[in-house]
Amino acid sequence: MTKINTEKQYEAACIRIEELLKVVGNDTNPDDANFIELDLISDLVADYEEEHYPVKISRTAG
Repeated sequence: MTKINTEKQYEAACIRIEELLKVVGNDTNPDDANFIELDLISDLVADYEEEHYPVKISRTAG
């Protein structure tokens, strides 16, 4: 998958991230398959969130 296109894909990716966080820790080798998968899926989720759930910055007068 090169891009998350639907909300269903996004939800599945978030579930997978939760599963991977149970087995990947700070001491996990970056060459570990679970670490790599977590890194890739996290990037896809972040890209989807930037497009579909942008953070709006409020500007206050001051």
